[in-house]
Amino acid sequence: MRHFIHILMLALLLPSCFQEEDMVPPHEQGDLELGEVALGTTYSRQVYFDLLSNDEIASNVISDWDLSFESASGGWIIRLNSSKFMLAGNSFNTDFAAELKSSDLHMRFDQSDGNPDSTALGPWFEITEDSVRSLKHVYLLDRGKNEQNKSVGYKKVQFDIRGQEFVMRCANTDNSQDTTVIITRDPSMDLVHFSFDTGLKEIAPLPDQWSLHFTKYTTMLQTNEGEDYPYLVTGVLLNPNGAVAAQDTLHDFMDISREIVPDLEFTTRADVIGYEWKYYNFDAGVYTIVPDMNFVIRDRDGYFYKLRFIDFNNDQGEKGYPKFEFVSL
Repeated sequence: MRHFIHILMLALLLPSCFQEEDMVPPHEQGDLELGEVALGTTYSRQVYFDLLSNDEIASNVISDWDLSFESASGGWIIRLNSSKFMLAGNSFNTDFAAELKSSDLHMRFDQSDGNPDSTALGPWFEITEDSVRSLKHVYLLDRGKNEQNKSVGYKKVQFDIRGQEFVMRCANTDNSQDTTVIITRDPSMDLVHFSFDTGLKEIAPLPDQWSLHFTKYTTMLQTNEGEDYPYLVTGVLLNPNGAVAAQDTLHDFMDISREIVPDLEFTTRADVIGYEWKYYNFDAGVYTIVPDMNFVIRDRDGYFYKLRFIDFNNDQGEKGYPKFEFVSL
């Protein structure tokens, strides 16, 4: 319920964030800048990019982490690394030693819109008027595939709470390597990352240092018959705290100005930029950029940028190297 209220308040407040008194004071429009990110031909890297400095702030290999834990005080959301196609199934059983099989469980993935109510682990805790407690359900985690497209394997996990700390019990499916890990919050960060192979990891940069996250991620597609199926795509996600964006296909890129900003439909949805600004051209055998698809982004500091993609290949014709143009409004 707390997260629902938070989302509702954000939805109500979002239109007001574009009132003139809340915007960065008007300034001269910036010059056209070229940005480029190297994900690699197998999309093995995740890259955090900052529009203000036009620079890659941090990067990691997709197999560097498995779970992220909400670091803000009072937040208890746990997310999977969807760039590996990770899945989680709730056994609704508190017996950690019980046998778990993926075929017996509803294996889910985190929705790509970033909605905290649409995570694979779901409500593993419950909140009362004066406390929060774990339901202590045991989950089966499919750790997905690494950058070589090899399956990483499974883990069983059970989460608990100690004060403001996450407590995670984890083991292999045969109950070997049974371990308890304490996840302590870092007040300077939005998320704390964890790897079952190497423990706590420094992955993301400081929250106010980046705008866009270039990465593979899992999303829901549909077959020609209209049936849903999860699929790995490669695209761009927003910084989840403070950044908003809008897609614009009505204006020519060069004509987009600060004056049209109030007329655009902005959203905090993480995948608003997403992956559909490109498509695979089977005739040419390469990825092609969708024409006339522009984006306007407001970063955490209140600065607006217009952005369009111009290529997904490097100068050698290799995929996985998105190029884009952007201008500070």
